[in-house]
Amino acid sequence: MICLSAFSIYKIITPKTEEEVTTLYSYTMTAGGDYKVHLKENEIYSNMVMEENMIYPKSIFDKLSVNFHAEFAGSQDTESNIRLDYAIEVIVRGFQVKGDEKRIVYEKIFPLVKHYNWKYLNSALMNEEVSIDFTEYEDYINNVESILNADPSSEALLVFKGKFTSKTEFGKKEEEFSYSIPLPLFESLFTIDKPAFVEKTDSITQVEFVDISLSKYLLFIPGTIIFIMLLLITYITLFTIPPTEEEKLVLKFKSIMRKHGSRIVRVSRYIGASWERVMVINDIEGMIKISDECNIPIFYISDERGMPLENSMFIPTKDINYKYYLSETRIPLFPKTTT
Repeated sequence: MICLSAFSIYKIITPKTEEEVTTLYSYTMTAGGDYKVHLKENEIYSNMVMEENMIYPKSIFDKLSVNFHAEFAGSQDTESNIRLDYAIEVIVRGFQVKGDEKRIVYEKIFPLVKHYNWKYLNSALMNEEVSIDFTEYEDYINNVESILNADPSSEALLVFKGKFTSKTEFGKKEEEFSYSIPLPLFESLFTIDKPAFVEKTDSITQVEFVDISLSKYLLFIPGTIIFIMLLLITYITLFTIPPTEEEKLVLKFKSIMRKHGSRIVRVSRYIGASWERVMVINDIEGMIKISDECNIPIFYISDERGMPLENSMFIPTKDINYKYYLSETRIPLFPKTTT
């Protein structure tokens, strides 16, 4: 108890160091696009503009309009200078698949829009609309395949990519984005699979190590326990006395009875018993062995206190009386030969 209390005191008076993370500046960024499909004049559709997630006929397809947008919003309580660089382009490539690997055969980039160093304060929001048809890219693929005299798989991607740079008093953060819409080429009826918007969140943080101390009033509890334990030790030291010789014999007898009581029998007195030889055994274990070998229990005569008379136990056999004394200092002198 003293050791545990002393350890508790040590933990109380020793400050605990914890890592504290403070957010100095945080931001969110999103990038994506919405599209519409424009049709040529026809006798089927009254509306020349079709919305998203529909099936579009290639025969009366005019152009695809995509409105790209990106937004960057920083912490309102922190001033930041934001710069935006972005580009919109179409990437056309041919490829072959070997196992799980896509191997590029040819690739060409068709730039549509490029803007650099657009500046904003604290937050940025941009929109850019582009319109394209598929003829230019399909013609390019046909021309390449005629030159290669091969027909690899092909794909076209409308890519919106860029980078936000935010400068604050706590440092600079850069966040890049890329948003791609696959273009369906060479399909009589087609759909456009628009991916989910790009969303990112991050922050500038500061890590500090803080010392956390427990209340000094808590020292009262382990201090009180130590004081009580010291009083108990003092009391035990001053008022504990060693047992007397008689008490030692009583304790020893009780210990023997607890351990070997099933083999020990109490008798009232001797009746006409006499032996030529008496053999004294030095320990109770020896008496137990003799009792087992002779198949005779260990006897003792009880005095008025319930203790063995003369502090002795015995095993009577035909020729020898085996005796055991609780105290060697109380072994009497026998008139006959004793071993």
